[in-house]
Amino acid sequence: MLKRVIYAATLACATAATAVTAAPIKLVQDEAYAPYMGLEDGQPTGIWAEFINEALSRVGGEYDVVLEAVPWSRAVRLVESGQAHGLIGTYYRPDSRPWIGTYSTSPVTEKVSVYCREGVAQSGWSYPADFAGLTFGNNAGFGTPGEAFFEMVDAGAITLQEAQTTEQNLKKLEKGRIDCYVQEQLAAEMVINGNGLKGVVRVLDASAETAHIGFRADWQDEES
Repeated sequence: MLKRVIYAATLACATAATAVTAAPIKLVQDEAYAPYMGLEDGQPTGIWAEFINEALSRVGGEYDVVLEAVPWSRAVRLVESGQAHGLIGTYYRPDSRPWIGTYSTSPVTEKVSVYCREGVAQSGWSYPADFAGLTFGNNAGFGTPGEAFFEMVDAGAITLQEAQTTEQNLKKLEKGRIDCYVQEQLAAEMVINGNGLKGVVRVLDASAETAHIGFRADWQDEES
């Protein structure tokens, strides 16, 4: 598995580097999405950073790639506005992120689950239809809950409150400030167990999502 992941990351970096050599290639990731992405002492950390650093070491410093970790909503804006070349860890979202033109090979598949306060929802419910009338949390800029969920939000059937991090959302859930929260299972369970959160229940699994580096659609046009 590790060899396959490193190979996929190497392909992603090589693909990026092939598109342009005149300037550094800027890739951005979330700063608070452990264990996949993080920021410590000013340096990007997490599984994705390890993948990319290992991949770059295998191509012998041939390419000039800059990796930065910022809040996810800012990372999305940087790529969308043309200030960065690639968004690390994005799910495949061609409709909501049309400014991404190329997706790398996916090194990981993430299991997305619905977490609720105990007694709020049932495991036999259909997601998201049966959750109408509830208040959900979400990480700012995350498309994790899926398109059908956001359609219900736009229609007023679900109330949405956004916070910057998984920890903030899960603590709001524990305190009863929101009813439910949709997040990748490993990321959520690390926060729940690490903080000893009580009364937070994984109700059901919503989806399995492949994660990619998404490269800006207009990048090659810009450099040609």
